[in-house]
Amino acid sequence: MRPSSVSAKSRWFAGAALLALALAALLIGQRFAAPELRYRIGYDDDRRTLVRFHDIERNDEGLYAWSKPLAAIFAYGFDGRPALAELRLTAPRPAGVPPALLTVGSSGAPLGSFNVGGGWRRYHLLLPTNPAGDTALTLTTEAYMPNERDPRELGVAFSSAIIRPLGAPPLMPALPRSATLLALPLLGWLIFRRWAMGLPGLIIGLLLVAVVGWAAANPSQGSYLLPTIAWPWLPLLPLALLLAAPALGRGLGWLRGWAAQRPFSAWLGLGAAIVALATIRIGLSALFGMLIAAAGALLATLALDASKEIGRQGDEETGRQEGRLTYADSPILPVSLPPALSPPSRSELLLIAAIVGLALAMRLVNLDGQPLGLWRDESRHGLQALRIWQDPSYRPIYVVEGADLPALIFYLMAPVVGGLGPHAWSARLVSALAGGLAPLALWWAARPLIGARGAISAAALIAWASWSLSLSRWAFPATLDHLLLLTAVGLMWRGLRIENEELRAENRQLSQFSILHSSFLLALAGLCAGLSAYAYHTGRLAPLILAVLTAIRLGPRWQVWRRAAPALAAATVVGLLVLSPLLRYIADDWAGYNRRVGAVSVFNSVDLDAHAPLALLLRNIERYTLMWHVQGEPNGRHHAPLAPMLDPASGALLLVGLGLALCQWRNPARLALVIWLPLAIVPGLLSSEAPHAMRSLGGLAPACLLAGLALTRLFGDTTGADARVQSRQNLLRGLPSVGLLLLSLSFNGWLYFSSMASNPLVYGEFDVAQTMMARAAQAPKASDDPAVQATRVYLTNGTQKEDTVRFLTDGLALNTLDGPIAPLAPGESALIVVPADTPPEAVAAALRDLGPGAREITAGPRYPTGAPVLRALGVGEGAERIMASLR
Repeated sequence: MRPSSVSAKSRWFAGAALLALALAALLIGQRFAAPELRYRIGYDDDRRTLVRFHDIERNDEGLYAWSKPLAAIFAYGFDGRPALAELRLTAPRPAGVPPALLTVGSSGAPLGSFNVGGGWRRYHLLLPTNPAGDTALTLTTEAYMPNERDPRELGVAFSSAIIRPLGAPPLMPALPRSATLLALPLLGWLIFRRWAMGLPGLIIGLLLVAVVGWAAANPSQGSYLLPTIAWPWLPLLPLALLLAAPALGRGLGWLRGWAAQRPFSAWLGLGAAIVALATIRIGLSALFGMLIAAAGALLATLALDASKEIGRQGDEETGRQEGRLTYADSPILPVSLPPALSPPSRSELLLIAAIVGLALAMRLVNLDGQPLGLWRDESRHGLQALRIWQDPSYRPIYVVEGADLPALIFYLMAPVVGGLGPHAWSARLVSALAGGLAPLALWWAARPLIGARGAISAAALIAWASWSLSLSRWAFPATLDHLLLLTAVGLMWRGLRIENEELRAENRQLSQFSILHSSFLLALAGLCAGLSAYAYHTGRLAPLILAVLTAIRLGPRWQVWRRAAPALAAATVVGLLVLSPLLRYIADDWAGYNRRVGAVSVFNSVDLDAHAPLALLLRNIERYTLMWHVQGEPNGRHHAPLAPMLDPASGALLLVGLGLALCQWRNPARLALVIWLPLAIVPGLLSSEAPHAMRSLGGLAPACLLAGLALTRLFGDTTGADARVQSRQNLLRGLPSVGLLLLSLSFNGWLYFSSMASNPLVYGEFDVAQTMMARAAQAPKASDDPAVQATRVYLTNGTQKEDTVRFLTDGLALNTLDGPIAPLAPGESALIVVPADTPPEAVAAALRDLGPGAREITAGPRYPTGAPVLRALGVGEGAERIMASLR
């Protein structure tokens, strides 16, 4: 008998043994299971069981919590068995107020309604449970507000619950639950065995057998931590893929050989992917379109991976074929042999200058008018900046109230809004400049990773990406920490180029200079990574991302780490010094620092469909996977609502680039790209409202890097000096790549400056009316026109308290309609601006207050639909001119 057949039999025996052990653990655990759920407010895990409840309170009868008008109690561990729920509730109402009518439901279906009285009573109901997924018992009531001092919307008060399954306990859990648990040991074992780690895989499998027994014996906790979700796709589909991996590998090998004989197949596959992604946007089935796009990207990837040009790009930077540089075959250090990066050519510098110029232009043009109005968060940030500028004693590290952000963006905005005045464009200028400089930082970080041509392509793609445009053109720090992180990555990758042993022996002085040079660059990298934590919440991840990429750069050999120790120490010391004020603040106010992050965490989700953290995480993974090509952010402030985050050309290139990087994962630069992309979207994965464009913006840079890698491979290879003198053949080969970049530019420009500009779901997310009111109030002081200067502008009562009006009119004495309008002096004008939906009787009263000659002014700002933003009532020529200036 051949050894291979013996090995195969032993693997099958090990798998069968694991399955048998898992089944035994499941049966034993089920024998000791106690699925009854007993819950008391304040004594058990409130976060696991209750959703949309107010804070816990206490009275003479104990602890309780008020539900919100729509709340839920989650029950785990029943796996489809019907259950009897006993709830202890009360809902006191004052005399004259009807009793609370409570409607209970499960899985979207109502179970019944009943009145809840003013005393504590136990209510019993039959609860159907789901065999897969979470079971939520929903509680729906009319909102009740006790009084003005307590503005909470209350439902019913809840103190405890007992939920018992009906019928005799089964021998095993339901089929979906049993299959999910039994597959866990096999999945763990197969994953490790595919990585040629037989014994570790077997150990992992045995540990997962113990997990199966624990989950069966503790159904409530086990179903919360290891929920049964996406049945039957999970876990049967990954199990089938792992079992079929050898056959799939042979099929891919055949396809790779076929593609290698047909050079056109790379462009054919990419074209198919682009067309499929484009048709998804016009209504083609997302599943069908993604299957075609994935197949096309796979064909292109295999064709490029099989071509003779693989591994040759980047020779002008590394002096050798970087595709051959791996952790396994480097003779001394995996990253030490290449000489210092060659300086960029003049044409490369001109190209990157042009790209940065275009990026800045696309972010600065009409910055005052698109987005059409300020959003209240922008105004709050502007108010923070003005306070820093005007109050020398106000120097925050982190601002909890009114912003809930680190303070770096406010310090950068302070001299701009303080020196140039409070305007929409001045508030947005810092964010726009950060976004405009992102292509330069990406080029800097990408050049040693994917070569000069790939870096230029990546910089171009991020320069006009609608995702980056949307988040650069409003006063928010989302773009700032990514600018700092990209700079840090570029510094780190260059700083860890340590010379080899032969060079060290030949030139000790050069060796000492190299250590100093590396330490200096790594210190700057630590500085930038530390500053990222002061920019936005996602910046907390920047030091971790830099550390992971550093570990990939250095590789697994301890000699490399020993030689890099001085540089790493410099980065650590500088980073900690930069972070020390923030660390002191965190020590003093941990709750305030984490308030926003905790509120949007998957562990505090208010979703009524799923509540188990793992279920929410897997759902987020699905949504963030589809975000790039199928359906993106729904919030119009962050991006075009529901539009994919990448255009079809960039999206197809991302798929091909990811495939190429995975094919060459042993190359440190490729591995860095593969790890960087998912690591950058961790803040989004661990939070609610997925997909969220701001929390996942960090993924755009590595996505553009991967797309640039694919575009470089499609273009072809030039080496050394040949890269500076393009031949006619290379020029012709580059035309399709240039065409793809122009297609991407055209699509993103149209999406942001045309489609989004006229989309009510976009401009409706901003405070357009308040912005225009504030501009009208600014006009007399800002204008050189004597008629405008002699105009009194009145705002409606309460408007002066709006954040947007407060920011834009900072330092102005506002006139409000809280009393009679003083008589006008000769030559003086008056203007009243009110919201467009002001009732006619209020308009008529304002006209009477203005006196003779008052009229409604038809000129003024309008939405792209043509609807007026405001109603204006005025006397005199100055009022007409103010409204005309707002158009």
